[in-house]
Amino acid sequence: MKNIIYSLLITLLVSNCKKAINRDIIYNPPKIESQLVSDVYFGTTIDDPYRNIENTKDSTVLKWYKSQTEYTNSFIENINNRTSFIDNTYEIDNRKSYYIKKHHLTENDNRFYLKKNIGEDYYKLYFKAVNDSSETLLFNPKEYKTNTKNDYIINYIKPSWDEKHVVVSLSYSGKELSELIIIDTKTQKQHSQILDNAWPNSFLGINWLPDNSGFTYLYLTNPDPNSSNFKNNSQSVLYTLGQDPKKLNFIFGNTTHPAFNIIKSEYPLTKINGASDKYIIGYLAGVDNFWGTYYAKIEDLKKGHLNWKLLYTKEDKVKTNKGIIVKDQFIFMSGSNADNFKLASINLNTLNFKNPQIIFEEKKDEVITSFRINNNAIYLTTSKYGIEAFLYQIKDGETKQIKLPKKAGTISISHKSINYDDLWVSISGWTSSNERYKYNSITNKFTEDYLTDKVEYPEFKNIIIEEISIPSHDGALVPISIIYNKDIERNSNNPSFFYGYGAYGDGINPFFSPTFLYYVQEGGVLCIPHVRGGGEKGEEWRKGGFKKTKPNTWKDLIAAVEYLIDNKYTSKNKTAIYSSSAGGIMVGRAMTERPDLFAAVISEVGELNPIRTEVQPGAGGSNIREFGNVKDSTECMALLEMDAYLHIKDSTNYPATYLTVGMNDPRVVPWESGKFAARLQNTNLLTKPVFLYADFESGHSGSYGKKSYEEWGNVLTFALWQTGHPKYQLKKD
Repeated sequence: MKNIIYSLLITLLVSNCKKAINRDIIYNPPKIESQLVSDVYFGTTIDDPYRNIENTKDSTVLKWYKSQTEYTNSFIENINNRTSFIDNTYEIDNRKSYYIKKHHLTENDNRFYLKKNIGEDYYKLYFKAVNDSSETLLFNPKEYKTNTKNDYIINYIKPSWDEKHVVVSLSYSGKELSELIIIDTKTQKQHSQILDNAWPNSFLGINWLPDNSGFTYLYLTNPDPNSSNFKNNSQSVLYTLGQDPKKLNFIFGNTTHPAFNIIKSEYPLTKINGASDKYIIGYLAGVDNFWGTYYAKIEDLKKGHLNWKLLYTKEDKVKTNKGIIVKDQFIFMSGSNADNFKLASINLNTLNFKNPQIIFEEKKDEVITSFRINNNAIYLTTSKYGIEAFLYQIKDGETKQIKLPKKAGTISISHKSINYDDLWVSISGWTSSNERYKYNSITNKFTEDYLTDKVEYPEFKNIIIEEISIPSHDGALVPISIIYNKDIERNSNNPSFFYGYGAYGDGINPFFSPTFLYYVQEGGVLCIPHVRGGGEKGEEWRKGGFKKTKPNTWKDLIAAVEYLIDNKYTSKNKTAIYSSSAGGIMVGRAMTERPDLFAAVISEVGELNPIRTEVQPGAGGSNIREFGNVKDSTECMALLEMDAYLHIKDSTNYPATYLTVGMNDPRVVPWESGKFAARLQNTNLLTKPVFLYADFESGHSGSYGKKSYEEWGNVLTFALWQTGHPKYQLKKD
């Protein structure tokens, strides 16, 4: 690799009359020609020195990405103990004899699920009847289209209500647009029809009709991820079993309903909640918390004309799709005068959103996260600051808090359907894996009901969790979670790793990660700052890191880092910050605003050049509604402020940087990180490494199987290397 140069500078250092030798590396990454383009935004001229990297079809650019990846691997793969880090985390996380996900429990107590055994890197589809001791393999994705080289995986399943069919969604190489196939559960045979251009794992999935004759799903009319109209003008369609999949039956969208003024970047989603539903709900979805929504009678679907009626507008402040029609009542999460939300109900005949019946009042420090309705009660979950979860039961007009079998960081609840009394509660925490219980509302007791083996992790028994709030730059109290081994000393010498996000109202709730915990076991301090832009403290918290207020997101991260430094958990040269996707804004701007504060910065598939959102596939899609519109003078200035690429300056010693991209990413274009890497690598004061890793076989969500452990191993051992952990330095040879 002619572009890779290892140079050793031998420098004699004199200290206390003793001589030592300091071995430094000169970093010389692959070069690409700079082609400067200047743009004027409302009177402000902005220079873009690497606009040419946006052309990912150019052979020179592609060659540069491949050379960057080789250059990156030549260092990362030579970090001491990297392989053992990967192997150990893989072993810890694979102690169960098998793993299950996408579990569907039917009203007959039969089960559909995806399962992989230890040693397998992919999931297969299984069915298990309630009284059968054995399971039935319904579909193996490795047997799908074997005449191609595509490595298909299952990303979504949905069985019909009568259990006679199951829709399977398949994709490959990180391309999230999927092919839908239909499996006959009795014969295990695949229908001949294949439906394309679907994305069910992100857009409310598949919705079977109550009579099981077909289903609805979102169809992307512009599936080319390189097109300026990618994801625009999508439509909900009805597919009837056996029909020609090329003859699309549009039922909701701007094609069939121009009078609804559906903008091209909104997703016209449909939802049917159960086999007894009389209504289908249509959402105009985006990244906002509040959508415009319609409803229609399901019986009209077969008549060829749905009479869609307005259910609520954005101004009614109903939380996204968090509502369900029960008989003549619509029960929903309301954000009207309630940043933490409240549970409310209205009659379908009046739709009086201004004066609904309040079922559960807003709580001061708890944000409503979900609710389920079964045959005898409403169950509702809340989260306090994103770090502690609670469960409530609402029955006969009375509300009570249910005492959980253990303290919960995160709760998810599920049931068979509204017709039964069943409730399952899954509890997770920073140091406890997903623990599943069945709740008996009569005895008020929980019984363990695991889908897989119950596994102990004795190596994590000495881990300490601190949940505190610290003041940010403007005095706002930011919750932070600090995780470390009880044996560490507060002597400022501990490596630290900060993982935040802060966008779309999505919080980082407690989750169990053997990879992160192994980092802690190796002596690292893990910190999760619950920064503004997330939803940990409700809608107000989300809007506190949104468009014009976006600087609060990275300033909250900076405040968290400074707190740990001031309190001697770590120090500047021991600190690594990490995020992905929209979190790239947070770490990128923290780095460019305070380059002195961090030893390492890691951004995976990161949003690092948001001013160019307008030219991205789909013209930025709904991201414009999250970050801002370049055509609006105020929002354009906000975009310029949050653009990390444009804030890189010469004569600045930036932290070590590790960037990753998936070249098939349909959400964040890889050239955002590519431009950032090129600009950073060509500053005139480069003393730290800047690495760019491009995976040509993955997309936005990274890889699966053993490869995903390798990717996390790369991230965390890079962080340990750059924060001075003696065990994870470069091999001497």
